[in-house]
Amino acid sequence: MAAVVLYLSAPGLLAGESQPLAKVNTSANNVIEAFVNANKFGDAGLLNAVLNPGAVIRLNRGAQVITQSKNDLVAFYKRSGGVEMNCKADYKILSASDDTVTARIDFSFPEFVQQHFVTIEKDRKGRWKITQISKFSA
Repeated sequence: MAAVVLYLSAPGLLAGESQPLAKVNTSANNVIEAFVNANKFGDAGLLNAVLNPGAVIRLNRGAQVITQSKNDLVAFYKRSGGVEMNCKADYKILSASDDTVTARIDFSFPEFVQQHFVTIEKDRKGRWKITQISKFSA
């Protein structure tokens, strides 16, 4: 399978007028692009749209692994108030089947790179949503 790498830097790729929020979950690529924008621009509504209700987020803090729920992460974004991140983002599809995609999304900041390994699954209604995120700083 060929790898897909996309450089993203423009706000509102999916939440804007050219791609209504209702279409965010129609493909795994749309979900990835929306996830990138939700992170870069602190968009709690967009993040809420792409995360499965049972999504699990894991991140390393020193020697400890922190686990967050979708509700925890969306609430944090709401409290943060739409802070724009000073980073560039790209992603690569690592593996894909008809109903599951695994991707690596890199957020490159001036001093470090934050890597997100995400699992995206298609539900019974055909909507794609992120079910798991593992976050690392490199």
